[in-house]
Amino acid sequence: MKKSRYLFVGVLVALVIQINSSLADEWSGPKTNVLLNNWSVNLNFGFTSYFGDLSQYDIDPLNKLFYESKPACGVKLTKHLKGFGIAGQLIYGGFKSDYKPEHIFETSLLEYTIQGSIDVFSLLFPSTPLKYGMEVYAGTGQFMFRTVRYVQFDGLQTPEQTGTGVPEFVYFFGSSVYYNVTDKIRITTDLSIRQAQNDNIDKYVANGDFDYYSLLNVGISYSLGKLTTVVRDESRQKINNGAPVWRTSR
Repeated sequence: MKKSRYLFVGVLVALVIQINSSLADEWSGPKTNVLLNNWSVNLNFGFTSYFGDLSQYDIDPLNKLFYESKPACGVKLTKHLKGFGIAGQLIYGGFKSDYKPEHIFETSLLEYTIQGSIDVFSLLFPSTPLKYGMEVYAGTGQFMFRTVRYVQFDGLQTPEQTGTGVPEFVYFFGSSVYYNVTDKIRITTDLSIRQAQNDNIDKYVANGDFDYYSLLNVGISYSLGKLTTVVRDESRQKINNGAPVWRTSR
C-alpha cells in the first residue's frame, strides 16, 4: 500500500516538472517562476452515491441523495497550464443501500487520484478574462473501501464486514462549473462518475459487471502564488516590428 502511494506522488511530481520544462521557453515578458505560480488548492464537500446491482434510485436524484449516498469531503491540488490542468485529489466518502432487506449495506472509502482537465471557456475565449467557466476532466487512481453488510437472522441484524486487502483501481470522468469571486478565490461545483474495478464494494457479486459511484460536491479554491493567464497584446506589435508581444493579465 505504501509503495502505491509513493508511486502515485512520484508520477504527479514528474508530470508537473515535465510540463513546466516544455512550457518554460514559450513565456516572454516579465519573468515568473513557472514552477511555483499557477497553482490552486480546492477544499470541497458533497456526496458520494452508489450505482450498482442493489441501487434502485438511479434516475431519481433526490431519493438517490437520501437513501443511497453518504457525505464526502476532499482536497484537490491543481497546476494550471494555459487552459489545461493537472491535479492530484484525495476524497473520503461512502454510500449505502437498503434495496433488499436481506442485504442492507454501508460502505466507506478513501480515494487518491490524478487527473487532467481542460478549461473549455478559456480555450474558446483566450483573450477575454471571464468570471465564470467550465472544465471537463478525466483521470485514474486507487481507492480503499470497507463495507458492512447487515444480514437478518431470526429478526436480528448481524453485521458482516469486508474490505480491500490492497488498493483497488478506479477510473472516472466529469465536469466542473466555477465562478471567480476574486483573483484568488473561486467557487466550484463538480459532478463525476467513477468506475470501480471490482463488483464487490456492495458485498454483492452479480451480473459480472463492475460497480460505479458518483461524486457531487461544492468547493472553494484558493490560488497559491500568482494565478495568471497570458493574452495577446495586439496594440504593442507595431512597436516590436510586428512580432507578437504578450502581457500577463488577471
